[in-house]
Amino acid sequence: MSEITGVITTHLAALGAATRDRKVFAILTRNPQFIEDLPVTGDDGTVWIEIANIVDGVLLRFRDGELDSVRTNARRHGDYYPYPTPRDLITGLDLSTATRGDVMALLGEPAGATERDAAKEASHLRYEAEGGTVTLTFRDDLLETVTVSRS
Repeated sequence: MSEITGVITTHLAALGAATRDRKVFAILTRNPQFIEDLPVTGDDGTVWIEIANIVDGVLLRFRDGELDSVRTNARRHGDYYPYPTPRDLITGLDLSTATRGDVMALLGEPAGATERDAAKEASHLRYEAEGGTVTLTFRDDLLETVTVSRS
């Protein structure tokens, strides 16, 4: 298990919390410009709700009322802006310039990884952390997103 510090620890601590929990509000109130989508029920009966803070580049996904994942954008992607304080999310890493090599130099060998090939546009590094899993997605060797999710 990798020791990961920074603002990301508040995301990890919030996993499993309800939509109105103070741990969730701590993520959302950094910038009050968030949008809550209507619930969507999957074929298996699972109810998904997404709360997005487009300006901060953060997307929270709730599964059956509990926070399942938090995605943070390192670069502009669609309507989402990059995370506004790129050096704060993970201590020792600047999201705006981070490469796979930078991440591995800081966090060590990942628990899992996928390489980019002709069929895939992105590659991933996955680390187990206290409270959940951290998945880093790269395009063209630059960090694109950091997602924390329940293990």
